[in-house]
Order: sequence, then structure tokens, then C-alpha cells
Amino acid sequence: MKMNPSQVRFGADRMLGRLARMLRLLGYDTLYANDITPAQLLENARSGNRTILTRGETARRYPHADKILIIGSEYPPVQLGEVVKRLDLDVRAGLWTRCTLCNAPIGRVEKPTVEAIVKPKIFLLYDEFYRCTGCGHVYWRGSHVDRILRNLELVLGGPSKQS
Repeated sequence: MKMNPSQVRFGADRMLGRLARMLRLLGYDTLYANDITPAQLLENARSGNRTILTRGETARRYPHADKILIIGSEYPPVQLGEVVKRLDLDVRAGLWTRCTLCNAPIGRVEKPTVEAIVKPKIFLLYDEFYRCTGCGHVYWRGSHVDRILRNLELVLGGPSKQS
């Protein structure tokens, strides 16, 4: 049975920023900050019931970690494939539901609410907009979405369609 975004949360160490953004894209709550110390990450993982994602030697950096996944590859798309396969993650259930920048949920907003925020051309070309509830970043379904979906399909070996 596949794990969905409501069943697992992650904490990624500072070596795995791109992986963290990709997991967020798939809807997984993934704590990441490039300045977080191993001790802070360990504490956040324990208090937030998160699986630590890390590379390399872990015994010294994360002593007595309850849940830890050591990532073998240096290449972020391969790292994503490792996590998805090893934890049997559902890659469709939460697609496009989290901000890739700050990890907060995103939700659909009415077009007029973003007129002053997005470029005029973007506002004219698109009708559906989404906004992060944390940092306020605005998203829309442009040509980049199809490129991202194709890349995910290549990395994960199957269609990653938005429902």
C-alpha cells in the first residue's frame, strides 16, 4: 500500500535542498533550511514525527535518530526516485498542494486577487491561480507545469498526471 502525503513527513539536511523541493512538489511536508544544524533537524524530526533524509555517515550527526533514511545518490532526481521507491510513496495524491519554497499548503485563489502581484502578461494568459498560505508565492499552470510533469515521469517511471 502506497504512503500518501498525510502519512509521512520529512526533515531534509542541508545537503538535500533540491530533493526537499521535489518532495514538496509531490505534496510531502518536508522541513528544510540550508542553515539548519544536525541537532536542530534531529530535534525537529523527533518533535514533528519526521523521517530524516541525509547523505553519508549519520551516526555522529544524528545519534539515536528514530527514523532516518540515508540517500545514496548525489543527483537529486535519482534521490527522489530512491525515496519514492524505498518508502513506496504515492506520487499523485498530493501533487501541487505544497509550496516548493516554504513548505506551506497552497490553495486556489480568485484571479483578481493576484492581478497586482503577477506580471500583466501572466495575468492575461492564465485563469487559474494558486497562492501559498505561508510566503504568499503565486503559482499558475503555465508551460513549465507540463515540463515538470514530463521530468517527474522520466524520474519516477510512470505518468504523474494532475487530477
